[in-house]
Amino acid sequence: MEPEFLLETAEFADVLNDIGEQVSSEFSEDEVQMVFLNEGFFRLLGYERIGTDLRSEFSVPSGQVDYITSGYADTIRDTKSIVYEFKNPEERLNRHEEQLFGYMDDTGAAFGVLTNGIRFELYQRTPTAPEKKLDFRITDAGEEEASILVLLLGYWSIQEQNIKPLAEKTAKEVVESIPESAHIGFSEAGVELFADHLARYLKQEFQKQ
Repeated sequence: MEPEFLLETAEFADVLNDIGEQVSSEFSEDEVQMVFLNEGFFRLLGYERIGTDLRSEFSVPSGQVDYITSGYADTIRDTKSIVYEFKNPEERLNRHEEQLFGYMDDTGAAFGVLTNGIRFELYQRTPTAPEKKLDFRITDAGEEEASILVLLLGYWSIQEQNIKPLAEKTAKEVVESIPESAHIGFSEAGVELFADHLARYLKQEFQKQ
């Protein structure tokens, strides 16, 4: 299955809400993890290759990271790596912050996530100490929280700053190269069909190279 390159924040917010609604106080830590996996949390963020850009039970000097995702370079010590620490719903997250911070130091991760399936906390590395960026109840997650997570944690957003200018330049060149007789009238359906075919051919050409 291909990664979701363009993820609607409303869709991701719904996934978060579904996760929060499924988790109950009786769940174990492993069951909380399984809900995130089954609901497609990592898949929707673009992490498809288990064992490469998504790894579990990853050993570091201070312990074992529940999950770690890596950036485009597919290396764990990528400055865009993200570590995830899961707890059972009865656990108070503030008691485990130092554990998460240790994992962030061990891996050089840019971000760290601490969650018990009820609450979700996101920390970002700073020159002094990790700084909390988000802290919310998962059932209450909205598009604002979802958009921040997609931007900061998504696999594809790691490349976005480099891809966007190139895509814009290429789009202008493509539009200018299309003869007037072949114009598609800019109907929404026509543009989507054209974009789908263009993306497929671009992928084929990149693979040849």
